[in-house]
Amino acid sequence: MASLQKVQTYLAYWFQLGKPIILQHRNTQCLPAPLFQGGKFSMVFNRCWQQILECPEQSFLQGTDESIADLLSDEWEIEGCARCTMPLPMPVRGIKASPCPCADLPSWPNETVPTPRPAVCSHAHLDNLRDRLNQSRMESSR
Repeated sequence: MASLQKVQTYLAYWFQLGKPIILQHRNTQCLPAPLFQGGKFSMVFNRCWQQILECPEQSFLQGTDESIADLLSDEWEIEGCARCTMPLPMPVRGIKASPCPCADLPSWPNETVPTPRPAVCSHAHLDNLRDRLNQSRMESSR
């Protein structure tokens, strides 16, 4: 079973490539921006997520056949696509019949642009960089 957090991360990665979520129960789409705020999902993303949870059986990432309810069931896992390394829903048993969501993106995969990423906590990231620089200085002064 894909965890709630894995499904949210899956959506966030595809949102970064411009793929919206189709909310059939509202007859609309959702493509939140910005996605992240302070190392976690933004309020805009969380509002979109709440709309998805209103009727996850009728919420689909554009270009896919699996509903969000499917992904949150015991029948699905989220793995990396062999072609583009983006998150891809895979059935726990059997073979996936539909292609990766990247199949309808003519410019993807694209090695010349940054790949989508998860939220980054700036303070933790900067602390890690500082620690690595200090360690490098100590090693070079020996």
